[in-house]
Order: sequence, then structure tokens, then C-alpha cells
Amino acid sequence: MRSIRSFANDDRHVMAKHSTIYPSSEELEAVQNLVSTVECALKHVSDWMDEANNPAEEAEDVKKEECAENSTKEQSCGVLCGVMRIGLVAKGLLIKEDMDLALVLMCREKPTETLLCTVCDNLPLQIQKLTEDKYEVEKCIEEAAILVCNTKEPKLTLKVVLTSLQMRDDLDKKDEGTQRALKPSIAL
Repeated sequence: MRSIRSFANDDRHVMAKHSTIYPSSEELEAVQNLVSTVECALKHVSDWMDEANNPAEEAEDVKKEECAENSTKEQSCGVLCGVMRIGLVAKGLLIKEDMDLALVLMCREKPTETLLCTVCDNLPLQIQKLTEDKYEVEKCIEEAAILVCNTKEPKLTLKVVLTSLQMRDDLDKKDEGTQRALKPSIAL
């Protein structure tokens, strides 16, 4: 059996290693500011897009609120449905010098290049309304993503990937077709 002194040495060793790989409080604050600002700005972009799509319906909102209980969540959702933290940001497992920051922007329909460009063009305006910090926003069409970079130290890049539940549904349908082809005994 190991002595108590041996466990204490192990604890000190683990804590020393942890302090060398864990980001400083300034880095963690910068991450939190970047992620929170972009999340809030995306909410404002969503509101802006919903207003642009439904300008005549604003007067009828009171009547529609009564009927909203009967509508499904999918129908009441705007063009952009929500934002989720993913990867290391969601789990709080950030490591010094390896801070891959990522969000997923859920869309009602499959994301298109037009939607990506619209969100990317409006995002800097919404960020400016929220903070005086400067951020660079660029689109990455190949990855259906928007990259948001802060301009001060520490340099951080947040990747916002657009996706939709319809993407999963299409993949499920493709998988079902493959399974049916392999196993013709599966019932429809």
C-alpha cells in the first residue's frame, strides 16, 4: 500500500502539470467574451432576419400569439433556430495554445450560400452594437462556416458552422436506403 506522502507528491505533480497546460484567467475571459458576444450577435441577426421576412405580420403578432400554442415548434422557429457551443468550449476543456473554439448555428432549412452570406454580412453590424471590441468576420463557404477573429491579444478564432436538422434527416434516409438494399426483409 502506498504511503500518504506518495499521494501528496502525485497530487503536487498533477497540479503542476495542470497549471502549465490550463489557460490563464485573461485567456479564459477573452474566450468567454468572444463566445458570448458572437452568441448574442447571432441572436440579433436572427431577429433582424425574422423582421425582414415578416414585416407585415408584426401588426398581427397579438392574434398569432393566441394561435401559437397550437403551432409546432418547427413552424414557430425563424430562419435561424439557435446556437450551441460544441467541442472544447462546450466541455470547458480548453488547453493553452490549442483553443479551437466552435459554435453550431442551427437553421430551419438547409443552409445555403445566400444564407451564409446574409448572416456573415450582418454579423459585424450586430457585434458593433454590442461591444466596442474589434472583430474580423469572414465566411468560409467550403465548410459552411463563419470565422470570427478578435484583433487584440490573445488572438482567438471562433468557427460558427451552419447546419440544419434536415441534413441529418437526409443522411438517415440515405442510410435507410442502403440498409434496405442490403437487407430486403426490413419492413417499410
